[in-house]
This record gives sequence, structure tokens and C-alpha cells, in this order.
Amino acid sequence: MNKAEKAISVIIFLCFVLSAAGAGGAQPLLEFARIQKLGLNWDPLTGTGYLEKEGSYVSFATDRPFLVYDWKQIAKVSPPYLEANNLVLPEDFQSKVRSLLEDHSHTGNARYSVAAILIDPGHGGKDTGAIGEIGGMRLLEKDLALEVSKRVIDLLRSRFPNRKILVTRKGDSYPTLDDRVAMANSVDLEKDEAVIYVSIHANASFNKTAKGYEVWYLNPEYRRTVVDAETVKEKGKDIAPILNAMLEEEFTTESIILARKVYERLGVELGRQSPGRGIRPEEWFVVRNAKMPSILIEMGFITNPDEGRSLSGSGYLRRIGDAIYNGIVDFIDYFER
Repeated sequence: MNKAEKAISVIIFLCFVLSAAGAGGAQPLLEFARIQKLGLNWDPLTGTGYLEKEGSYVSFATDRPFLVYDWKQIAKVSPPYLEANNLVLPEDFQSKVRSLLEDHSHTGNARYSVAAILIDPGHGGKDTGAIGEIGGMRLLEKDLALEVSKRVIDLLRSRFPNRKILVTRKGDSYPTLDDRVAMANSVDLEKDEAVIYVSIHANASFNKTAKGYEVWYLNPEYRRTVVDAETVKEKGKDIAPILNAMLEEEFTTESIILARKVYERLGVELGRQSPGRGIRPEEWFVVRNAKMPSILIEMGFITNPDEGRSLSGSGYLRRIGDAIYNGIVDFIDYFER
């Protein structure tokens, strides 16, 4: 089990039904969530998490002296800290969380939703991507990526007629990497709406025995700017970097979850025919520049004789498309729940 898999295994969601009770002094995170009857998501990989009540969120990070309420409001508090492997919340931190979520119970709040999904078939046009020669057949990565993407798009549009299902290329054209990312980052969203980015590829290796599928997400250690200039202007130069750090970590966590959902569905669909090679961090151009949860899928090795033959069949590609589609649906269900 790799680092990311361990992180996913310990991301937890707790919603207890015990009666509320006050607490004095510092308190462990889990105990606080239990007593206050709050949903909890905590990711040790990024050191970030959130407490949730009826669709409203208070986000926080280890050793950072602030919390963010629904990405709209920042509050200065004493920072949560680790003690004997438990995350401990200072008293003023607890008080502020209770205050914010109590206010929410009177005003109500809209839930976040995935309003747009951008599917990116890798390569295209003059860029063939990887090339495989299997039994006299010539497989081009760009063709396989497009065929699978079309299947995913058709299924998504049928399932979600009221959401924006977008694609970076519909045929054998060549949008640059900058074009692809710009399209993703320019999606018009309403308040409390989100977009996800899924790039689809096939793999190749000089080692002809290399085989299997894998899903990539952005290395959590890579730093990027995800808040826009308007946010910087509105929140101020002192607060904007704090928002950026927390939103950046939120995107990383959601990207890992999206990667896991798709990876699990690929395993169910392909079974023993193709081995899973894991979910992995990397700094691919599209995932490091997309300001949203984003993943890159390698569906298999076209340079492997057995896997290349499988990938040359439309039925096998449909199964891959079905798996990616179901993984996206699983993520949306998780995100919106």
C-alpha cells in the first residue's frame, strides 16, 4: 500500500447521533465531532480536514491559526495541533466552529455540486502519442483515448443532462496543453459549483512485459496558485495566500479521492485481465495547471502484446469507458453527499 492509499484508507466520515454537550479546554478532534454531532473528514496526507453540518463546511489545517467557513469567511483561532497521534482542538477553535455552524442552522446553506466535467482525450492530430505494433496492427494512443472518451461523454450526458459535460477535442485535432488547461480553468460556474478534469491516455514502455492501468494525481508537495486575482483583491494580500494554501490542499485531497474511485472501478471492470499499478502522484502539465480536482488515467500499455490486443478491441475500450464513467459518478455522489 502506497502513501496515497494509506491516506485514503484513513480519510473518514463520521456522523454521530449522540446528544450535544459542552466541553471545556482543548479537545481531541474525534471527540469534538462526536459531541457536536458533526460530519468529519480528515486527511493526514495533507494535514487538512473539515467539519460539516447540513452542507456547511468549516475547513482547517494542522498548525495553522485560522479556519475557513464555506470558502467565504476566515476566522483567526489558535491552531489545532498533534498530540500523541491525536489532532487536538484548542478551546477558542471549538467555540468558533460552534458559532459558525450555529449561525448556519438559522440561515441555511446551499450544498456544493459538480456542475461541470471536462474530459480530455490525450494527444490528437499531429501528436499521435504512444505507438504500438501488435500482430501487424498499429495502435495510436490518440485514437484509443478518443474512443474511450466518447464513451465516457455519452454516458455522462445521458446520466447528467443538466450538467456541463465538456471535451477538449471531438475529433483528430490537436489542442495544445495550454489550450486544454485554459478550457478547464475558464468554465463558467455559479456560486457553490465545482468542475473536475479527467485526462485519458494509453501507456507505452521499452519493456514489452509492462502491463496494467494506473491513475495519476498531482504530487501534494507541488505548490501552485489556485485563487484568482479577484479573490486576491477581495480578500487582501495577507489573506489570499492562506485561502490559496487551503484550497490547494482541498483540490489535492479531492483529486486523490477521484483517482481512487476511478481506479477501483477499473479494477472491477477489467478484473484479472489487466493488473492495477496503483494511484500515483506526478506533476503532469494538465494536473498541475488545472485549478480544480484533476486526474490523468493510463488505461494500459499498447506496447504489451497481450494488452495491446485487448486495447485494439472496441468491446474492451467500452469496458474502460464504463469504468471511468462509474468512477466519476462515485466521486460525484461522495462529493455532493
